[in-house]
Amino acid sequence: MTSISQTSITNVSPELKHVWHPIGKIESFSETPTRIELVGDPYVVVRLDGQVKVFADVCPHRYARLSDGVVVGSNIQCPYHGWQFGPNGKCAHVPALGADATLPPAQLTAPFVQEKYDLIWVSPLEPITDILEIPEWDNESLAHVWMPPVDFKAGAAQAVDNFLDFSHFPFVHAGTFGSDKDLLVTDYTTERGEDGWGFVVKYPHLIENHEDPLVATGEHPLVQERFMRYDYRVPFTANLRLEIPTTGMINAIVFWCQPVNADTTRAHIVMIRNDCHTPEDFQAAIDYENRIFVEDLKVIEFLADKSVPLDRGQVHIRSDRHTVEFRRILLKLLNGS
Repeated sequence: MTSISQTSITNVSPELKHVWHPIGKIESFSETPTRIELVGDPYVVVRLDGQVKVFADVCPHRYARLSDGVVVGSNIQCPYHGWQFGPNGKCAHVPALGADATLPPAQLTAPFVQEKYDLIWVSPLEPITDILEIPEWDNESLAHVWMPPVDFKAGAAQAVDNFLDFSHFPFVHAGTFGSDKDLLVTDYTTERGEDGWGFVVKYPHLIENHEDPLVATGEHPLVQERFMRYDYRVPFTANLRLEIPTTGMINAIVFWCQPVNADTTRAHIVMIRNDCHTPEDFQAAIDYENRIFVEDLKVIEFLADKSVPLDRGQVHIRSDRHTVEFRRILLKLLNGS
């Protein structure tokens, strides 16, 4: 087992509390309180007065879990002594004191919250940067194909590192799109974002396109050129836009990782595609992308530990240029820059 140095990032690195993380689709949260974890801390997510609210999952009275409580009117009620808290987190009722009593100055702890891309986003402390813009999101010619959330036993940084990496394609993805004609990684550039919290990489390569039905008829070759554009933003968001000229396919795969706790990460993935028009198309795309992700998990869930070293401890080569930049940005975050 390797040791975690001061310059490694894990799912519970304290600096992750200063950036935005997705915790689930807006529609998945109701008036039934839901307990979630983020950067190792528990939160309760609940609809109050029709709006999704997020609070630390602890009642300030005797530290019971609010997620085990219920909604009463516009309030969330603690399961232990029935204390109620309103949408603003302030104590609204204490049964033991009676209806007209002066209430204690109890206040639930609330993180920063916003809604974007059909998701609820949380930053436990004041965020130092914004969320990656997805240019394909509002394009009406493209369909949003959501994958079910996936929990796995690896670090969020490891998962994004893997998502950004393309030299593993011929090996890890030999059963889906990887091609032995794509072994050599040619030169490419990494364009840093203006604020230093992200980058863009453009790279053309070859794949075996098993999604193309005209391959089976002989009208299209199996090995086809594919153009990739990666947009990365700190800490764990990447948008991979794929274009295949042979078929005209456009598919932007947006990969968001939620660092749940020290051992677990949840992936939120949406494909924004121009070739999905029917429920059968949607399911076929989901099934194929899931096969690819399972191939990745067979590797990343068995890495030496669940951290990513940021300035030493791993050997890098020129084909790793953009994943080295990924590490530089995360190191900047950990250093409080």
